[in-house]
Amino acid sequence: MNTTEDKIETTLHSLDTIQRLEVPFVLKKSITENFNTKNFPVVTSFQKWMIAASIIVLLGVNLVTIVQYSKSSKNYSSNNDKNVVYKEYFSSEY
Repeated sequence: MNTTEDKIETTLHSLDTIQRLEVPFVLKKSITENFNTKNFPVVTSFQKWMIAASIIVLLGVNLVTIVQYSKSSKNYSSNNDKNVVYKEYFSSEY
């Protein structure tokens, strides 16, 4: 036999000695009780509104920043360079 075949056989035979792990009764009971009571965390309407407001604020800040950079890029560049907003917004020089 090749060494590769020996390794394969050894690996296959090592699976024969694996034993099933029993879950302790207390853990099983606790899991089933928690699952049956459906005591899952619920997002309240206040939290939903706060998440929506946060997303709107982030989008607004990004929009204002891009508009400011596009206005400042018109002052600094000619019409030939169309990637000025990208270069100024994402550059690491600042």
